[in-house]
Amino acid sequence: MPNKTGPLEQDSQRLADAVYERLGEAIIDGTLEPGARIRDQEIASDLGVSRMPVREALQRLERIGLVEMSASRFTRITEVSDKDVDDSIEYLGYQAAAAIRMATPRMNDAQRERAAALARAVIASTDGADPESADDVQRIFQAYNSLWSHLAVCSGNLVFSRTYTEAWYALERAYRDQSKLSHPLDVIRDTAEQIARAIEEQDTDEAERIVRRIFFIAD
Repeated sequence: MPNKTGPLEQDSQRLADAVYERLGEAIIDGTLEPGARIRDQEIASDLGVSRMPVREALQRLERIGLVEMSASRFTRITEVSDKDVDDSIEYLGYQAAAAIRMATPRMNDAQRERAAALARAVIASTDGADPESADDVQRIFQAYNSLWSHLAVCSGNLVFSRTYTEAWYALERAYRDQSKLSHPLDVIRDTAEQIARAIEEQDTDEAERIVRRIFFIAD
């Protein structure tokens, strides 16, 4: 695997997380292609770490379906099916709904202001957007991620925020080769403004209901 940013710091307590993020990004951007076989020793050598954090990272990636592992036989990057896309959307939807439910009553004023601004940044990301343009879809996609990531952090639950990151990786990988939106642009704008207002008004139930509708999760 290409080593884009040099060896990882050996003394980091979050070494396994760093390896996980590096591998996840390589899978998402296509550096590690579907079907490619990978070897933990080679990855460890490329990243300048021991095999232990690599194995832990691969196990986490297996849990969210980015790699497939067969003991003593192979580890390879999984292919993406239509069901993977649907399952990833549903998984992230439940994570986003949980994030906004936990975060809305817990945010301080600065965090709340930031959350509302990020929701409205989703609206701004649609300006002049072409729903058929992969670049425009990706811009909107990343604006949503900034909002969901902020809410996950503001949930006040470190275990949950880590789980959210895994949910996002699964969805981003599933959508990598697609250029489609789940909703028309006007619906995206309307729901983003509704989220901003619900956050500002500290209306937890309404905020969660809106997020669940975005991800087609029944009340």
